[in-house]
Amino acid sequence: MRFCRSLHMPYLQSETIEAVAYDERDHLLKTRFRADGRVMIYEDVPQEIYDSLIFAESIGDFFQEKIEGTYRAREVPAGGMAGASNLATSHSRSRATFDNRVR
Repeated sequence: MRFCRSLHMPYLQSETIEAVAYDERDHLLKTRFRADGRVMIYEDVPQEIYDSLIFAESIGDFFQEKIEGTYRAREVPAGGMAGASNLATSHSRSRATFDNRVR
């Protein structure tokens, strides 16, 4: 699995999800949760779902309705991700407008 390390992923405007990263080539969505800092990787997530998540009115609701329980997931072990606070992302087609959605 590869996530481009050169880009820092900004925090999301969500009470549930702190940050996400998306690997376009492998269709992997990495998600870090605010409550406990847990990091999950969701497999086979289409680009359109990622884009919709980023621009959803409620990121937490969209995540629960469209991603959680729909895509196979695995937790990244604690310490198994260097600098978990620095989630990075691959270039996304939505990247140009993405910065307008996050704080």
